[in-house]
Amino acid sequence: MIKIGVITSTRAEYGLLYPLITKLSEDDFFDCELIVTGTHLLDKFGHTIDRIKEDKVKISKCISIMSEEINDPCEIIANATLKFDELYKKEKYDSIVLLGDRFELFGFAVPALFNKIPIIHLHGGEKTLGAIDEQIRHSVTKMSSLHFASIKEYSDRIIQMGENADRVFTVGALGIDNIMNLDLLDKLELQKKLDVDLEKNVAVVTYHPVTLESGYGYTEQISNMFDAAIKNNLYMIVTMPNIDEGSCEIIDIINEYVKKYPTEIKFFKSLGQLNYLSLLKYAKVAIGNSSSGILETASFKLPTVNIGNRQKGRFAPENVINCSNDFSDIDKAIKLALSDEYNYKIKDMINPYGDGHAAERIVNVLKNISWDRDKLVLKEFNDL
Repeated sequence: MIKIGVITSTRAEYGLLYPLITKLSEDDFFDCELIVTGTHLLDKFGHTIDRIKEDKVKISKCISIMSEEINDPCEIIANATLKFDELYKKEKYDSIVLLGDRFELFGFAVPALFNKIPIIHLHGGEKTLGAIDEQIRHSVTKMSSLHFASIKEYSDRIIQMGENADRVFTVGALGIDNIMNLDLLDKLELQKKLDVDLEKNVAVVTYHPVTLESGYGYTEQISNMFDAAIKNNLYMIVTMPNIDEGSCEIIDIINEYVKKYPTEIKFFKSLGQLNYLSLLKYAKVAIGNSSSGILETASFKLPTVNIGNRQKGRFAPENVINCSNDFSDIDKAIKLALSDEYNYKIKDMINPYGDGHAAERIVNVLKNISWDRDKLVLKEFNDL
């Protein structure tokens, strides 16, 4: 039996990992342990370990690497490095699974490297030029032994970075698995559960810090976004930003707008995967700078206004309208997203990020490789 540790530190990451966790846990070939850490354990960010428990997913380990007061990335990485080094020495995993590009991944990946534990990396090869995630993602790629990319363009980029093509697999995005396999809530059920009005023109809004921009405060950016949405008579359902530097400022601005426009804006610390995806089904538009606006909204043919540089470089489906942080650009993009002409244009589009079988493909690969840890961690740079 192959012992795999799946590590989750944020609500969004867990939502994406859920179909893979389920597939691994159901297969007798694997001993799958879920390790919960990061913002899952913080009240400020919704204490989303409760969401995992609601899913009846078995939690093997809870490891605290941050607190309500500690949000300095270097301190968090240092805490994670020490605690996960201790975990790896004790548990002897055959491999660990890491998804994406969060800064705390360094605290999981570096001790795995030194403990000679092969890393399975998901969603590598992508580009997000406006965020420090860009450098973190590629660094984790170089520490990883197996790579599962969402589209061929990203697989090609991983190979371009010197990774062996035999260890790079194009499988689709795990978030699409959830859309295809979850029983999404009907409109009345969702309205009652969240106490929202889905008869209005709903905008699902998520805005994260843009960590590679400096000297440009979030007050103007967030104000432009909200003011443009209000001008276009949108009813905003807003989700929490991640913990990156600047998140406290963003949260404060959101709360100020909630007080100013209590009937136009609803703010949730955590919606949970089922509620969030169900909202995308009934929304008129998604607004912000989240990767979900690039990867998942296309499956609902949902127009998405992608603001600023945070997702710059990521392959954008037909439903994504890119714009700057300026009020006039956001206003123009929202008007286009709400227009009948634009919605007709994308009504038959197919999401290029997958068909809902990514987890199945990953598990099939993992069952058919040679599980020799020494060989998996031994990597040779592949010159093109």
